[in-house]
This record gives sequence, structure tokens and C-alpha cells, in this order.
Amino acid sequence: MLLLSLISSFFNAVNTLYAKKLIIEMKDNNSFIVASFAYIAFLLALTLPWLYSFNAHLISITLLIVVILFDMSANFLFFKSMKRIEVSTLSVYVALTPLFTFIPNTILYGFHPFVLISVLFITVGIYFLNLKDRNPLSPFLELKNKGNLLGIGTAVLFGLSMVPSQQLLIHQWINPVTLYFFRSAGIAILTYLIYRPKIWFPSLHVHLSVRGLLVIVQWVSLLTALTFADGTLVVALAFTSPIFAVFLAWFYFKERITVAKLTACVITITGIVITVF
Repeated sequence: MLLLSLISSFFNAVNTLYAKKLIIEMKDNNSFIVASFAYIAFLLALTLPWLYSFNAHLISITLLIVVILFDMSANFLFFKSMKRIEVSTLSVYVALTPLFTFIPNTILYGFHPFVLISVLFITVGIYFLNLKDRNPLSPFLELKNKGNLLGIGTAVLFGLSMVPSQQLLIHQWINPVTLYFFRSAGIAILTYLIYRPKIWFPSLHVHLSVRGLLVIVQWVSLLTALTFADGTLVVALAFTSPIFAVFLAWFYFKERITVAKLTACVITITGIVITVF
């Protein structure tokens, strides 16, 4: 579980930066969402004759639809926020995802007081991320930034989607590969029907295929880990990606590594580790 979650975390950071590169070339978020998820669905479809597993009934179909709708909305907010704030900053906001998995899991499985310490650490991490000019009130003012709000909204939706995902997996109504196939195909089809963006980019076939394979590794690792352990713990580990994103964004996009970013990453990840242990 630990290894799968950390693999997912690393590829999460890599895929986010790869997505930014492709969105810059496509010049449209919705085009990227449709094209990238269509490629992922196609690649996964090649495995389904051997790996397909879905026990279709009212509850499983309903949960699957909820996952698709949550994740489609989360991706829309995620890529919209990417145009407004730096990837390294966005990754720290998305690190709030485990908190929004914990809340519904608390209702389902009971409350664990120690997680309050984790909440405090992660909240303080976000505070330091937005601390500017030594003004202690600046983080509260920064939350008015639409990009920051979109980042928080992304974390809420991704966190909530993990709950029905885990229910599908632990009851063995679906396996990770089939779940991610339906998720990808559903997001691509619904986004296309709503926005009708341009989806044919011949010059980007190779990049979309490579990123599609990396995304499959990321999400199948995460979904497989969800079948073995508590959802909050798995998601907490899988979203330690800020530490990877800060350095990768510096390398690829020349985003500055500031003391505030490093402090935010260290404090946020400390909070996540506390959640695990």
C-alpha cells in the first residue's frame, strides 16, 4: 500500500506538469480534458478483454456515476486553476484532498481524534504558502484569489470522489482497471457533449499517449492501494506530491522555489504523515 501510494504521488506531480505543457500547446482546457481522457480510455480498453470486471447493479452503477461526475468537475476546476496559479502552489492546495476523504469516512467508519493534528498542520501549511511581505493577514486576503479557491474546490471534489471509489473496490463490484476505464471514458464523453471543444491534435499524439500511460500508472496504483487500506491513509500518501511538484516545476517551468513554498510543503506533508501514523 505504501509503495503504490508513493508511486501514485510521484506520477501525480509528473503528470500535472506534463498537462501544463500540453494545455499551453492546445490553448484550451476542455480540449485537453477530452483528448487526454479519450487516450487513456483507449489504452485501457485494449486490456479489458482480459481485465474487465464489473458487477452491475443499482448501487454499483449509482456509485460509478457519482465518481465520474465528481472527478469530471474536479478536473475542470483543476485545469482552470492551473491557468491562474503556479503548479507548485496548486499542488499544495490539492494536498488538502485527504481531509475531504476523511470527513465522509468519519461518518461511515467513526471519528479518529488524532487527525485533528493533521488538519492543523495542513492548514498551517496553506497559511505559509500564502504568506507575503510578512503580513500575517495576507493568507486570508489571498484566499480571495480565484485560482486559490479553484484549487481548494479541486481538493474537495477529489477527496469526496475517493469515498464511492473505495466502496466500489472493497466490495469487489469493480476492479481498478475497469473503474479507471469507465471514469476516463465518462469524463471524456460528458465534457465533449457539454463543451464540444476541438479534440484532434495530430502533432501531440505521442505526448498524449505517453502521458496517458503515466496517468494510468498513477491512478491504477492509487485505486489498487484503496483495496488494501483505509481510504484516508491511502489518499494522504498519494497526495504528498507537493514536494515533487515544487522541484519539478522549478526544473521544467522555472517556477521559483521560495522559503514559503518549501515551508508549506514541509508542514503540509508532516500533517499527511501524521494522518498515516
